[in-house]
Amino acid sequence: MALDPEGGFEQLMAMGRAFQPALMLMTAVDLAVFDFLEEPRSAGEVAARLQADSRAVGIFLNGLAALGLLTKGVDYFQNGKLASRFLVRGKEDYRGAIITHMGHTWERGWHDLKNTVLVGYPRGVEPETWLDTRPQRDEGSMRAFICGMDAIARDLAPQVVPKLNLEGVGHLLDLGGGPATYAITFALAHPKLKATVFDLPGPIEIARENIAQHGLSGRVDTRAGNFLQDDIGSGYDYIWISQILHSHNEDQCQLILKKAAAALNSGGRLAVQEFFLNSDGCSPPGPAMFGVHMLAVTPRGRAYTYGEVGEWMQQQGLTAPEQIGTGPETGVLVGRKK
Repeated sequence: MALDPEGGFEQLMAMGRAFQPALMLMTAVDLAVFDFLEEPRSAGEVAARLQADSRAVGIFLNGLAALGLLTKGVDYFQNGKLASRFLVRGKEDYRGAIITHMGHTWERGWHDLKNTVLVGYPRGVEPETWLDTRPQRDEGSMRAFICGMDAIARDLAPQVVPKLNLEGVGHLLDLGGGPATYAITFALAHPKLKATVFDLPGPIEIARENIAQHGLSGRVDTRAGNFLQDDIGSGYDYIWISQILHSHNEDQCQLILKKAAAALNSGGRLAVQEFFLNSDGCSPPGPAMFGVHMLAVTPRGRAYTYGEVGEWMQQQGLTAPEQIGTGPETGVLVGRKK
């Protein structure tokens, strides 16, 4: 939300209240309200289903209707079009996992942002020994995170993959590939391509499920491990690293890029997709805000500039990277191993 310097105080009031609809959405997804409202139901019926206070439920449903998430009749509520399409579990286009993950990040970090700004990192973590937050998550939180990444990538990947030159690529590594959404998209776009997804054991289980659902188990395989500690393999023609660096500090980022460069064949390409910042560090607004998100939920993560990552790539023996825009808030740097 950009402020108009000539505007009034109401802008600051709107900014201060912005958490309210976000928390209402997270709560509704967490309570599975939308699952029950594909058919019109009264507030009393919803309260009975949730075993909740009827007065509170009525007020809450009216608020959801005011936001446009529900429609309201004389004595009933029902899902609005967006809620019906994206927030009903079991539907093909369900995206509620990413909303659930947002709720977890509120509980795990954003609610305590003041302390994090004062101390430098969230409570309950040791920055010097922290490698990756995902092994410390419970199964439900991990699955919400990985499936949430799929919810985002399933729209973005089909737009990104056609912009990348994979001529001559036989074997691609999707490093930190999570649900395998990008590896699947690469494989579908390039029928002769073999892909490997590398991630921690939990995400790899979800990746295998998705790969099998797309009938690609013969061409897309998986490798479980921690890319900061374990061997990532070798002999790759192309390595794709999407939205991984921002969770790590500068030294860890450089280690990841070093291992990736070493795993490439001569002439192979390394592509890094991120919420890249411009050199001023505060634009575009999306990546700048994402940097604050990393401050809130990781001990040393942040958004990085194109220049920082490009320099690290060249330090690992790659050519000066080409910059490719992939979305309003994302970009890719592609370098070739000399």
